[in-house]
Amino acid sequence: MKSIVSTTILVLITSIVFGQEKIIISNINISGNKITKKEIIIRELVFYINSITTKIELEDNITESQKNLTNLKLFNFNEIDYTIIDSLVEIDIEVVERWYFWPYPIFEISERNFNSWWNEFKASKFSDFSRLNYGLFLNWNNFRGRNELIQLKIRRGFKEHYLISYQLPFINRSKTLGLNTDLQMFRRKKTFYKTENDSLFYFTNNNDFTSKDYELSAEIVFRKNINQTHRLKIQHLITEIDSTITIMNPTYLNNNKVSGNYTKFSYLFTDENRDYIEYPLNGYLFEIEAIKHLKGTSPVKHLEIVGKAEKHIKLKNRFFLGSSFKSKWSSDGYQPYFAQSGFGFDDYVRGYEYYVIDGQDFWLSKTVLKYALIQKTNFEIPYVKMKQFNKSHYSLYLGLFSDMGYVVDNQNSAQNNLSNQLQWGNGISIDYVTYYDKLLRIEFSINHLGEKGVFLHFSNPFGSKDKL
Repeated sequence: MKSIVSTTILVLITSIVFGQEKIIISNINISGNKITKKEIIIRELVFYINSITTKIELEDNITESQKNLTNLKLFNFNEIDYTIIDSLVEIDIEVVERWYFWPYPIFEISERNFNSWWNEFKASKFSDFSRLNYGLFLNWNNFRGRNELIQLKIRRGFKEHYLISYQLPFINRSKTLGLNTDLQMFRRKKTFYKTENDSLFYFTNNNDFTSKDYELSAEIVFRKNINQTHRLKIQHLITEIDSTITIMNPTYLNNNKVSGNYTKFSYLFTDENRDYIEYPLNGYLFEIEAIKHLKGTSPVKHLEIVGKAEKHIKLKNRFFLGSSFKSKWSSDGYQPYFAQSGFGFDDYVRGYEYYVIDGQDFWLSKTVLKYALIQKTNFEIPYVKMKQFNKSHYSLYLGLFSDMGYVVDNQNSAQNNLSNQLQWGNGISIDYVTYYDKLLRIEFSINHLGEKGVFLHFSNPFGSKDKL
């Protein structure tokens, strides 16, 4: 017995000593980056040449670096390995790049989510195709191999959208400052102009557009370390509406005119520590944003504070738990209809997808317990020779979720039923995740009204609106 105890203690001591032995990173080799510049990859690593570390610390840093490379969303796969010879470490990084140039046609539905569209489409006996959009969207990711993004969009149909955008993650030598700019225009022949009974009411003019929105924005991004980002953004927004909308809802612009404009200044701090931002299983996220509106010809002048905390943990084996809490507070002052938002667009309680709940303040809690029916599985696609497509992955998760939320409406609560009361939705979900950040969620939900339904989504349940 004594010999067994002695042997066990010796093994533990040997492991600790070996794990704490100092080693030096002598070289970092990168392969597979035919387009991506080496410095873009190096920027995401939490180790560097000539750094002194231990084997335990190195393995932790490799895990952290792989997470950072994954969240760049430039690679389908990344692997980091190392070799130790005489206390010198050689790091080998291999990446499989994505396809970066996407000139793809647009054929999509124009609605808050798929479920709302399907409900309207079914009500028309599957004959109303008016809420479809079509056009061309050019996405050039990783432009010049520097993780820059160029976007050009021409979308016609129910909700027209024209966009020019250029995002530069780094504009200085130390790679801490970035700059994003975009110019866009929306115009619609059918515009929702008020919310009543938690539903949108639309005005249509078949001969002309009923609303037009223009936006010009510029954003400075400061990212000194890997996980924390500061963003300063200025946006100027202009809205033009049909004169009939002004009559039907005088508070739409709240200025007795058919056009209005205002400016937004915002500061956003993000502490991002999730393993995979599109579908996290481990880590945390913290965000805080302050938005100041400056009135122009439309009296939008309130202050908003928006905060979000999110946590994901692996419980045991294939079980995962995720939870988030988000809240928005607005300063006093009347908010024109077109400038306020509660639940039903970017934020919602699952089970209430058919409703739009207006308000100036809200809080939203989401929790899910997931079981990996199929853990992340890599596979080769036969007869496809391009590396960007011939190796894929998929995973499948079963989830039990519970969402709660509350919207405070101090302006039009008499016209709606769900504001100023607790919303609670529960259900079960099946999530399918694959490469190129594609996700399909099928959910069965029941809300506090006793309403049940099957809902389809295409995004992380802790994120915002579906990427249709």
